[in-house]
Amino acid sequence: MPIKINVHEQNVGAFSKLRCLVSIFGIQCQEQTQDFVVNNLAKVRMHFRVQNQVSPLACNILALPLEDKNKVKVIVSCQDTDVPFHSTVMLDKWTQFGSKQNCDIVVDKFRTCLLNVIIFASKVDDFCPAKIYHDADFTDFNLSAAEGSVAVHRVILAAHSDVFRAMLSHEWKETTEGRIEIEGVTLQTLRYLKQYMYLRKLPDDGLKPLLLLASYYLIDDLKADCLSRLVLNYKSGEWSSLLEFAVENKLSELISAIMLVSSAVDLEDHQNVQVKKQKLAQ
Repeated sequence: MPIKINVHEQNVGAFSKLRCLVSIFGIQCQEQTQDFVVNNLAKVRMHFRVQNQVSPLACNILALPLEDKNKVKVIVSCQDTDVPFHSTVMLDKWTQFGSKQNCDIVVDKFRTCLLNVIIFASKVDDFCPAKIYHDADFTDFNLSAAEGSVAVHRVILAAHSDVFRAMLSHEWKETTEGRIEIEGVTLQTLRYLKQYMYLRKLPDDGLKPLLLLASYYLIDDLKADCLSRLVLNYKSGEWSSLLEFAVENKLSELISAIMLVSSAVDLEDHQNVQVKKQKLAQ
């Protein structure tokens, strides 16, 4: 009998959570695959393999765009393997993302492994103007905070945000002055915003104010990447502060992602999440 896989799949936006129950029978080399679609962007193939009765379960993944014209970034995270991981998946080859030596159930020649795998998929835009990131001669707009301003190109703002596009397409005060004053943000956050728009790089910290900025100005790619980094990087016991931030700022997508990703939320925490969601809906 081959490896048997039972998978419970949950999807919230760009996130997909797979609760995999992998049953292994016998002692011979075995393998099994199963395909899933994540965020209507990528087809993800889970591949499980064992060499013999005492070898660990190897977990591999292959991700491909559903359409050839799309470039897709896929992030895989799992805390249930021998070495917990969080990595970006190559889109053109098998990538081993973990193994599990100690199975959850072992009875004679029967073994069972439980894995909670989180997969995130989002588009990667071809338009990434890194060559003009340091340009100062042709910048024609400024994003301003209380401490100072960041010089940018209007075409870059318009390419990333429909809000900025609408603003720059009409005779608004900000358009004629060539600058916009953004209240409640630091100069560093504006620098992080420029870094992302030009270089597609996220900072190691400062993600919460950057997420708020992305939500307000409808910068969908930045919003998705901030959500992914925040949720996948949080550890058990730290969800409360992130939930408070999400509720305070009415970030329903962040709350849904937290509920999907966190497998460490106990009953009391789960009830608190439900209360927060009700407050958010009011």
